[in-house]
Amino acid sequence: MSNGVHSVSQTSVPGGRLARLLAELKLLNGAPDTDFAERLGRLFDLSDTVALDAANGHRASGPFFAGLKDYQRLRGDLDKARDKLVAALTRAFEPEQQGTRNGLPAPVADYEPYQQFYVARQRQLTAGLQPVRVRLRGALADAGPAAAQLAELDTVFEATLTAYARRAFGAIPRLLARRFDALKPDGQRRLLEDDTDDPAAWMAPGGWLHRFTGEMQLLLLAELEARLEPPRGLLDALYNEVRDRT
Repeated sequence: MSNGVHSVSQTSVPGGRLARLLAELKLLNGAPDTDFAERLGRLFDLSDTVALDAANGHRASGPFFAGLKDYQRLRGDLDKARDKLVAALTRAFEPEQQGTRNGLPAPVADYEPYQQFYVARQRQLTAGLQPVRVRLRGALADAGPAAAQLAELDTVFEATLTAYARRAFGAIPRLLARRFDALKPDGQRRLLEDDTDDPAAWMAPGGWLHRFTGEMQLLLLAELEARLEPPRGLLDALYNEVRDRT
């Protein structure tokens, strides 16, 4: 769908595609903090530190059986999960899905239904990727001592960062309220108070709501890519481990 978002330089804003889109839509007060290590350190309390120490000290003795076929199977699983989520996001924005349980809300000048829609899509992303990440950890645990240690570390990191990630991603639909209000013309701020105002026209190409929902779709796709980074990292680690043994 047409979205009205202009392309941005790949190096203009640190933090990946999602951060660049948020900055371009003026939903960030400034460039994302690049000192990630310092911010990450603040997320761990003493109990987390103990858990990390235990994970760092984890030494699996084997035997180890994971091989190239396991990597290929899990790579296919991750690709299928991504493709399924992309297809679901694409379908949710199709005009014929508008007003249905899994589609965009019927055109309204109130942001709340769109926030609920976005949050529901975020839940789909979480549910769609989590099982593959768990299976990847299982394969790593069966691939070698270093890989098993990485699986333990990923378990601790995921448990510790879950609340942080939920807050970070959860801020996006709230920030979008600002964009919704910025795009909405003054004459359309009160639904149907003007009998000549047709909400269906807002979703026509060039309409303010059509542009907003296009931007929302781009953000969800960028968020999916951000959420894919941890399982992709595990997949790369699994490949490196089994490649060295074949």
